[in-house]
Amino acid sequence: MSSEDQLQVLVRRCQRGEHTAFEEIFRQFQPRLRYYLRRLDPGDHVEDVLQDVWLKVVHRIGSLRDPGAFVAWLYTIARNEVYNHSKARDPFAGLTDEHLDLVADNHEPVFGQDEAARIHAALGRLTAAHREILTLCFLEDLSHQQIADILGIRAGTIRSRIYYAKQSLRKELEKDNG
Repeated sequence: MSSEDQLQVLVRRCQRGEHTAFEEIFRQFQPRLRYYLRRLDPGDHVEDVLQDVWLKVVHRIGSLRDPGAFVAWLYTIARNEVYNHSKARDPFAGLTDEHLDLVADNHEPVFGQDEAARIHAALGRLTAAHREILTLCFLEDLSHQQIADILGIRAGTIRSRIYYAKQSLRKELEKDNG
């Protein structure tokens, strides 16, 4: 059984009220969510937001119609909680669809494992929008459709957002090199 199938089984068990299933989901996603939330808002209230996310998950999991959509649903709740806590209504206000729909070329930067610490430090210096898209895509390894569902945008827009975020990350890394 694939990990996606296993997760769907856990979600269904959770929806039936099985506490052990929720505990397993919590163990799987708690560290990932904490990291994601820190990337969105590096403030000191991440633990409060994280707690609010899990409370909403517990109360609303019964309303999730498609257990296969759990990951996107969970990250959408997390994202909304961050922005509710910070009162930010539009985290991408500076970006228009015209900018975002530009076609990205195929000359995208590639980063190796040995640069992980530098990349994480550079991520912290990016805008919230760029940090979020890179975290969801490369650290959480979510599909473009899942990211689109989380961000509430068209799937076709994801590629250009990733492209521009990677360009910003590359510029930050180049600053480190002098």
